[in-house]
Amino acid sequence: MTILGGLLPKTNFARSSFTWQVDYRQDLYRNFAASIAYINEGHVPGHHRDGTAWEAWGRLPFSQDRLSISLGLGAYYFYDTQPLPGGDTANIHGTAPIYSFSATGYLSDRWFYRLMLNRISPAHEIQVNTMTVGAGFWFGQDQKPTPGKLGDAPNEQAYVTGNELTVFGGQSVVNTFLSPRARACAGEYRRGVFPHVDWTASAIYEGDPEIIRRSGVATQLWAVNTFFNDRITIGGGLGPYIYLDHKHPASVGQKNPAAIAPLASLTFSVRLSEHWIMRMVFDRVTSSYNRDADIFLLGLGYRWPR
Repeated sequence: MTILGGLLPKTNFARSSFTWQVDYRQDLYRNFAASIAYINEGHVPGHHRDGTAWEAWGRLPFSQDRLSISLGLGAYYFYDTQPLPGGDTANIHGTAPIYSFSATGYLSDRWFYRLMLNRISPAHEIQVNTMTVGAGFWFGQDQKPTPGKLGDAPNEQAYVTGNELTVFGGQSVVNTFLSPRARACAGEYRRGVFPHVDWTASAIYEGDPEIIRRSGVATQLWAVNTFFNDRITIGGGLGPYIYLDHKHPASVGQKNPAAIAPLASLTFSVRLSEHWIMRMVFDRVTSSYNRDADIFLLGLGYRWPR
């Protein structure tokens, strides 16, 4: 996992902007990897854009595996917050190709530094280059990737998440140019269904940031991985979020304001003891009425065997 920060050059903008990303890369074989990354493109005039990139990588190690260069190609699903006349905001969603280059140097068997260059090229929106540098940590059990092995559980087939019940508190941020915030809370039941696949059912309250007052239930499937004998887990989830927004009343002919939206999430958990865990979750709500939101949650959970 790598955390990087840097610049989005001027290109066709009046000024440059900051950019940052969090990248999880899974080395599947010596010369091949796959990754998922969250990229924040900063604030350029008329655009606050971020998104999730899914890429496949070709990797060339050298200097006794202390250095490597990689080329990546994939899809970038973006969320672009743009101003509208009258002071309102539009949330524009879309998919774009992303092309990447990275150079990595290992400081030890665990720690490394990385330079990353991205080219994001939507057909009908702004096209940008990002340049970032950062530090990363190798979570795997072995010093180098083991072909066909996704985590560090002694028996891959034995790793299936047990039952977990977690209560969260945190903050929601509505994706407008004013970014109104509110306190949020949630509850989650999690259970493994296959090795490296979890299912969750959640209740979410996004608080009252004035322009929305949204709450509902969600169900998701997650791709998960475990490290350090199941002490740390990382995962990404996707599923439907059924909600009520009391600031967005029902349309003519509807009986209630209930609606459904995609919910994409990332999670990181640490096992505190045999039964207790601490879990962080980042949720992105993708609305159809220009009220996308980010929900940042931290919770304490209890786990028990299947």
